[in-house]
Amino acid sequence: TVAVKAVSDNLPLIFDSVEYQNQAGNIYTVNKLQFYLSRFKLWKDGILESSSDSVVYIDMSSNNGNFIFSLSGIKYGEYDALSFCVGLDSLHNISNSLTPSADNFNMAWPDQMGGGYHFMKLEGKFKASGMVYGLAIHLGKNAHLVTNELEGNFTVNSSRDTIQLNMNINEWFRVPEIYDFNIDGNYSMGSDNAMLKLCRNGEDVFGD
Repeated sequence: TVAVKAVSDNLPLIFDSVEYQNQAGNIYTVNKLQFYLSRFKLWKDGILESSSDSVVYIDMSSNNGNFIFSLSGIKYGEYDALSFCVGLDSLHNISNSLTPSADNFNMAWPDQMGGGYHFMKLEGKFKASGMVYGLAIHLGKNAHLVTNELEGNFTVNSSRDTIQLNMNINEWFRVPEIYDFNIDGNYSMGSDNAMLKLCRNGEDVFGD
């Protein structure tokens, strides 16, 4: 079992109401956070010990910033590293390749822009110069697949089989490059440069 929680630095992510601030000083709120997780792998001493083929769609905005799911194929054991992707690899990121459902249809990436699926949708509003603007940070396309690698004690057995993952959404906008909505764009979908910056920053958005 994997439990996912969304935060903004030390604050829990609360939708439609709480204002947050990123490294660039942008003040924003969030009303939608949806993404795929896939390619789960558990490691011991640099050796792949267990993996799962599960592709998991997560809608944090309809679950109060929390989501729990189960993985198939994970063996009991002691592990020291976990890796997974935010998004879909090239074998799965093909239009209509996932099981037909309202959620998967909603995450479709337009065929005229390359097809496949959105890896992530982070939407809301942000303030600048006394004005309020829409915010749609979308990530997709094979070149922007994000891999997270976590080191730690990951124990999976009959009495301890839940791994906690926390997504810090401010990490999308911080390291290694500061992402500023006023400069890099508050709508990322049409900009490969914006998505590439998000992809690089996304490598450490999760912690345990």
